[in-house]
Amino acid sequence: MPNAAEALDCYLSIAQAIAGPTDYELVLENFANRLRALIAHDHLDIVLLHPKGTQICYEARMHTSWSHTQKLATPTEESPIRDVLRGDVAHILTDDAWTDPVFHFEGSDSKPIFEADLRSRIVVPLRVQGELIGSLAISSHKKNFYSEDLIVLAQGAADLVAAYLFALERGKEAKDSAVAELEATGRERTLRIGALRLTEGMERERQRLGMDLHDQTLADLSRIRRRMSRVEGGPKAAMDEIAAILNELDHCLDEVRGIVEDMKPGVLQLFGFSEAVEAHLQRCLKNMKRRIEMHVEDTSNGKMDDLEDTVRTAVYRIVQEAVNNALKHGECSRIDVRIAQSNSNLTVTIDDNGTGIQDTDLQSRSGISNIKTRTDLISAQVFFERLDGAAGTRVMIVVPMDTENVECDFA
Repeated sequence: MPNAAEALDCYLSIAQAIAGPTDYELVLENFANRLRALIAHDHLDIVLLHPKGTQICYEARMHTSWSHTQKLATPTEESPIRDVLRGDVAHILTDDAWTDPVFHFEGSDSKPIFEADLRSRIVVPLRVQGELIGSLAISSHKKNFYSEDLIVLAQGAADLVAAYLFALERGKEAKDSAVAELEATGRERTLRIGALRLTEGMERERQRLGMDLHDQTLADLSRIRRRMSRVEGGPKAAMDEIAAILNELDHCLDEVRGIVEDMKPGVLQLFGFSEAVEAHLQRCLKNMKRRIEMHVEDTSNGKMDDLEDTVRTAVYRIVQEAVNNALKHGECSRIDVRIAQSNSNLTVTIDDNGTGIQDTDLQSRSGISNIKTRTDLISAQVFFERLDGAAGTRVMIVVPMDTENVECDFA
């Protein structure tokens, strides 16, 4: 059972890992990997409720016949955890799912419990703004493995991932709706409208989650720090421990503020695109242990701020991803961001002097995949280039300036 500081670090790690990817599988993989430091498990699945009494299941660690890859949707009434999905119980905790009757009833799809050797299980609901949207199930091959104390930790993790999954789901629905409209009308601009709806919907959910972190988590952490700072006297060892905890809290506060800013880019909204990029670079510098030179140049006279806010925000997210990739994987000591106008397009170029991009990187499901997805959603183009002398990488984003001609009616 981790202590409070360890649990907080794990929640921050989870928030960082799931903020950004738009692929369900990648989100769940990142979530499962980080959650393991909080609750050990051999199998993890997330169920999302759909209309007309159906559900879709996404799995990590191993895949069973519950998986969406086997069945696109199944009746909720056949689910072994239907009591949670219907809101009949607050949670399920079992020492052995093989023998627990709660999972086994007439018509229950409980066969994977035996096939995957799922013994101890914790099942908690996923809720967004009080609405039940699904469940999180954590399982172990061992019997009598989980205790009542872990339910609170599992619910905290579920609350973190629920809002992001909800945003992805709403975005997927918007995209599916746009594709259906495109097929019905044959108009190319319909896909463009749907993509912008998807981007705005996801961004709106990110900002809402950022506000929740700002209003609740930051306030809680700050209150704890103020209370601890008032503690005086006592044995030196105890005071040293309190000082160490205060340092940890300061670090956590900085981390949460960074996550909030990533989810809710206030500088972008208040001061514009180039200032927001500059602010992101400065935040990155604070967390780097090596010296890095960073420069931003805008020769477009601020034209990026003339674009629709949805498009501008998407380009900002792409720049964030490219910069983060260069710092994390490129081992660079310099990053240059240039914003320019070229005919009817705006270009944003991110150059670094790191190890250089490889062909295998372009096929990965990492940050590069996220960049490609985001550019497709706003009808932009992205180019990746290994610079001369195998010294660095160039990422160039080309954005059409005629986005204002797209008719958008966001709900």
